[in-house]
Amino acid sequence: MKPAFNILFSFSFFLSSLSYGAACCGGGFAAPSLIAGDDQAQVTSSLSVTEVVVDNVDSEGFWRRWETHQKVQTFKLEAAHIFRDRWQAGVSLPLIQRTRESTTSSGWGDIAASVGYEYLPDWNYNPWRPKGTGFLQLTLPTGKSRADSEVGGLDSRGNGFWALGAGTLLTKTWSRWDSFLSLEAHRSMGKHVSHSQFRGQLEPGSGGNIGIGLGYNLREYRLGSGITWTYEDPIKMISDEGVMTPGSVERYATAQLSVSYLASEEWSGTMSLTDQTLFGSPLNTSLGRGLALQLQRRWGR
Repeated sequence: MKPAFNILFSFSFFLSSLSYGAACCGGGFAAPSLIAGDDQAQVTSSLSVTEVVVDNVDSEGFWRRWETHQKVQTFKLEAAHIFRDRWQAGVSLPLIQRTRESTTSSGWGDIAASVGYEYLPDWNYNPWRPKGTGFLQLTLPTGKSRADSEVGGLDSRGNGFWALGAGTLLTKTWSRWDSFLSLEAHRSMGKHVSHSQFRGQLEPGSGGNIGIGLGYNLREYRLGSGITWTYEDPIKMISDEGVMTPGSVERYATAQLSVSYLASEEWSGTMSLTDQTLFGSPLNTSLGRGLALQLQRRWGR
């Protein structure tokens, strides 16, 4: 059980940090809370602190740093439960606080609900075949988007669009080593906004994430590493007067190092460091470095 659990624990923790960490004014697509081990249910709480160290990477790839930076704190509660043996359902509830100098804004991020199916079970050991879980996810626009903000994005805590996504998680263990590969794609829905900065239609497109990770298990501890590449289509802005702004592609890569401790069959914790300045060719985003702590409670079948 321990290897399979450790894969999921590091995976779910890593991707959950991506749901707020990239764009200075918004957040990425929230990753689902999945059970990949032999448990019946799990509840995960996490507290993350990220400092924006590169305030803007423009559409030409130029990095800009301002005198003052934003700090982002996120508390997230996630839960997942198995039903009908290989089916599962999950929910993610993030609370986000952004601070720049003495100004603070806090509230809900984008809430997400998901359903998953273990389409490639690991009932008998195979040296090459991974374990596979597919999922569908609905993201609710409970967090304000960048385009909704009237204060430069400080009050933005999500993508702010209805979105439907699908993906898969593949995991594999070899003795003390474990690895994962995650693939996800989603489509966001347009909406009309009206405020002092803009009145008109917002038309987002598609996006996706590709993540890989490798871990080493030593008794109750696991050392993990991973990287996830994120891409989002441009958001077109069409004003009520008919003026169209095409927007720009957003992309970035997030690297992570983590250490996990399995206190018992029911309880575990992880500390993780993330950095978005090391890999990839970022565009139309900000870049941050973060520290996060996570606590997870599991119930066996």
